[in-house]
Amino acid sequence: MRILYVSEVQWLSQVSRKHLIIRRLPDDWEIMFVSPVNAAAGENNFRTKADDTRRNVKFVSLPLPKPDSRSALIRALTPVLAATGTRRLAAIARAFRPNVVVCSYLWAAPAVGAFRAMGVPVVYDLNDLHPSFYPHRPDEANAMFHRLLEEADEVVSSSVHLREVAGRGVVIGNGVDLDTFTGRRPCALPDVVARSPLAACDDLVAYVGSVDERIDFDILEAVGRRLSETQRRVGLLIAGRVFEQSAGRVAALKDALGDGVLFTGRVSYEALPDLMSNSSVGMAPFVLSPRTRAINPNKLYMYAAMDMNIVSTPFSSEIEDRGGLIFLARDPDEFAEAVERALGDDERRRAVRDRIALPNSWDEKAREFARLLETLATR
Repeated sequence: MRILYVSEVQWLSQVSRKHLIIRRLPDDWEIMFVSPVNAAAGENNFRTKADDTRRNVKFVSLPLPKPDSRSALIRALTPVLAATGTRRLAAIARAFRPNVVVCSYLWAAPAVGAFRAMGVPVVYDLNDLHPSFYPHRPDEANAMFHRLLEEADEVVSSSVHLREVAGRGVVIGNGVDLDTFTGRRPCALPDVVARSPLAACDDLVAYVGSVDERIDFDILEAVGRRLSETQRRVGLLIAGRVFEQSAGRVAALKDALGDGVLFTGRVSYEALPDLMSNSSVGMAPFVLSPRTRAINPNKLYMYAAMDMNIVSTPFSSEIEDRGGLIFLARDPDEFAEAVERALGDDERRRAVRDRIALPNSWDEKAREFARLLETLATR
């Protein structure tokens, strides 16, 4: 089997859903991972390279545009870049001869017709509400989105809500790497925490993930203030990349909470288990919006695999359906109270790994994806 995967995220940028699935597909499959140029990532690879750990996975960057680029020149050149990138993508497909193309990049939609003309089935991997990533070009983004939905042979959604938006296809949800996230265990604090005032804390409450406009900062402030009043010293730990649009809110929160909060910045995937082993509660304080409604959060399964109690706003079906196992709260005061209760609730903590994490391993998600791709290739 040969799989051509067209992605928004470059191969070396981060560990995402697509990486965790691709690395678990059969070893004898050949996989070509292509992604657009991203000047901010600083890792554009215009010569095809092989992954260090999975030699059957090759990756390359293409002159496909990021239409909401900060560069006015790139925005102006988007039509030319799109046409050039589409031609290059089609040329790669003709040389690679894939059995199936998987696409999760909106702006590759014009190439779908070329793939199908070659007799190659196309899967749209709908792993997020993709048009919401392009607020400056909503009409174009929505047009590309609907084109992919209409022209793809199959749509795979990562959440129940996305399946409803798509109007067809199957749900293959997100999961967790159970070989990496093996439960809380005694271990030293990671250096980034050990060198901070949080090193003196008895316990930590953590948020792991991107710090962007999806986060309710009023909730974070309420949690931090509540933790400062507890008898035990409990710190608020925020581990993840801070996006530019949220930098002002992060600075304000640091001023408000002082030594009670630590923003670590991006943490490597391999370092997360040690960080989470020193935290007994994991949070998902997302705002309630159409974009967050579509999220099936990886952090839900990671927290559960690490035997952490989980406190979340009820932003998606995957969260609401587990209301008996996790703590749900809508407003800042209610959320802060739930965090305090979660710190002392060992009964739920003992249940979350068995009932949330174990049924949702990435190994199982990859097997589901592989079966679907084999079915399409055979068809």
